[in-house]
Amino acid sequence: MTTRMAPGLQPGGSGRHGGFTLTELLVVIGIAILLLGLMIPTGSALREGNRAMTCKSQLMRIGQALRVYCADEGGAPPYYIDAGEDTNADPHGPGLMALYELGYMSRRESLHCPRDAYAGPDSPEYFLSYMRKDDDIAAATELNKYSYLNSRGVTDPSDPYYRRQLQPAADVGGTSPVPVINPDWRPADNTVVTWCPFHTEHLRVGDTGQYQVLFWDGSVVRIPMDVMADSSLGPAEAWQVSHEDGM
Repeated sequence: MTTRMAPGLQPGGSGRHGGFTLTELLVVIGIAILLLGLMIPTGSALREGNRAMTCKSQLMRIGQALRVYCADEGGAPPYYIDAGEDTNADPHGPGLMALYELGYMSRRESLHCPRDAYAGPDSPEYFLSYMRKDDDIAAATELNKYSYLNSRGVTDPSDPYYRRQLQPAADVGGTSPVPVINPDWRPADNTVVTWCPFHTEHLRVGDTGQYQVLFWDGSVVRIPMDVMADSSLGPAEAWQVSHEDGM
């Protein structure tokens, strides 16, 4: 005798139709939304980390090119403002751009921090990422707010910071310090070449944003924003920080 099965049942089956129930679909959608929410900040953090690493690599490239330039040319590329001028005036000289223009660096883009949104690609200021005036840092004089200068104005050879200048300084007529070309000049290893302030919102240790600081020895050290900005926590001027100030 043939046994007839109930509609919808298959041999060995459970009697359920294929597909998801509404509840199951809602659960899957909820999990997908949760995973997406977790991935978005992770992706953003990865992008910011890549930008910081690119900036560090560029700073190291600048340091290498600068040391070769100084050996060849007998001094750092000029980029200074006369003490009697408006400190917001355009500095004299090409500054770090000379490294590209004279063939010491192959890519002009290496002079632009990927986090610097100060100017568009068509603007000459686009390539000033590592030479800008930084009003947020500690400095006794307005001139020393610039991240890159060929003289910091220390004229006394007995001053501990005298050799921590890219270019020596001298008094002319007892008026004000000016840069001096000295082919034999070699800065101390802990001389600050320049710094990058553009990652402080994303490059953090605890709650403190970090500057990326390039030293003459070619190292790039992350130094807390508070140390760079507050003379009660760091040196009197930001350019006087050293490797030991890093975290």
